[in-house]
Amino acid sequence: MHNLKAYYIYRKYIDELLKNQNNTSSPVLQDIFTRSDYVELLNPVLKVVQEHPHANLTSLRFLLFKQSGLKEIIDNFVKLTQITPGVILDFGTKKTRDTVMCGNRQEYVMKNGILVPEQKPIEQNTIFDLASTSKLFTAIAILKLNEDGLIDVFDPITKYVPEFKNLSDVTIYDLLKFRVMIVTDTRVDSAKSPEEAEQILFGVHKKDDQNFCNAYTDMGAMVLRYVVERVSKMPFTEFVNETIFKTVGMKDTYLNVPEEKLDRVANENYSSIVKSDGTVITKYDNVPGTPHDAKAVAIGEKNGIAPGHAGFFSTKSDMIKLGQALIKGDIISKEAVESISDTATGFKDDDKYTRFYGSLVYLKQPDPKNLSVYPPLSGRAFMSPGFAGTTLCVDPINEITLFIGSSRLHNRIYQISPNQVANIKVDEHNKKTFTLPNGEEKIVCSDYTRDKEVMVKLALDLSLQYQLLEKIVPTNREMHLVREL
Repeated sequence: MHNLKAYYIYRKYIDELLKNQNNTSSPVLQDIFTRSDYVELLNPVLKVVQEHPHANLTSLRFLLFKQSGLKEIIDNFVKLTQITPGVILDFGTKKTRDTVMCGNRQEYVMKNGILVPEQKPIEQNTIFDLASTSKLFTAIAILKLNEDGLIDVFDPITKYVPEFKNLSDVTIYDLLKFRVMIVTDTRVDSAKSPEEAEQILFGVHKKDDQNFCNAYTDMGAMVLRYVVERVSKMPFTEFVNETIFKTVGMKDTYLNVPEEKLDRVANENYSSIVKSDGTVITKYDNVPGTPHDAKAVAIGEKNGIAPGHAGFFSTKSDMIKLGQALIKGDIISKEAVESISDTATGFKDDDKYTRFYGSLVYLKQPDPKNLSVYPPLSGRAFMSPGFAGTTLCVDPINEITLFIGSSRLHNRIYQISPNQVANIKVDEHNKKTFTLPNGEEKIVCSDYTRDKEVMVKLALDLSLQYQLLEKIVPTNREMHLVREL
């Protein structure tokens, strides 16, 4: 292709990305990525096209992937720092996708009271605990009911669920957008039965101090699940199954994974926390198919009761299908999908930005220290991360999706008291370990959420580069490359 034509397409694409970046409800989130930033990001595409004028699209993609450093980062993430036993990363456009797999979904099992090695590799159909990525189902359910005229998101919660008597001045919108902080007086996960957990939750109330920097909470999604059930007259699990999973064709997404599929579930058992005195508490009952989230268990996940904030399991294929269905407007309208990124949080306080959130999802942040949607994406992009190791990112304007699945909690220390941080050993590869009271060393994965963002950044860089490549070297074929590292 003539270089001048490729350059024209490249400049036009940058103009398009700059326009899409500023498609946001908050002026503060505009212009975070500059034209020169986009030039630096996309220059490798022009270079590879110019240096290999006769190469096909697949070859050009391979060259960009090789240059990106993503393989080396994933190798380091899984094989050297060992912050997670394994990871699957799926990313790209609606036409051009990559799936990268590395490591295991299981390292150990308990036999006769002893942990023994028994590896199972990460596979394309591995099922992951979604944890808070499940909140996206709740957001979609609420937006669907609102779009169908069955609720008004500006109505108080008590109009639909009067049992939440302390929330008479709190609206659906307040909880959907993390605009109000609500708390319970007793921890839900301290309940001895689902009935007790429900009574604790019904007592939820506004936090006395509403001057918070970080509005993120599980409580709002847990309350909104009741709104969905009361209005739809269906259990939440049944509603999302009919409205979302069946509509999209998600065949491996469950609250309770069927027994015949449990062997495919990523193992997150044997996860540990280190207390201030150095003692270690390890979970031994978090068998595959059981959510790590204690509130989900207390609410009654085993009995088929969806808590609204966590508890579901899914695969990378199903979650990418969901992202693409949202982009196409198959579940809720495109306008409703774009409203997910509308923010009612975030402002500048004492010269620092508080955090910005959308409809039970993460958005871009002006403060780079906060977990953020990658700045080059459009202003309508959102991200739904889960504590157990998953992340779904959807850009409905640029039509880009990404999913990470990981077994990061398996046989790892995921929480360590500040008093004990100094006792973490760090090797030359940045592998972090802590010595247990019995003298054994265990890997620390407490930085997983932040460290995985390097993978996300490189994968989304490639997604945007692939999209430009599609414009320069047009094709009608859909191409999905799988790379096992």
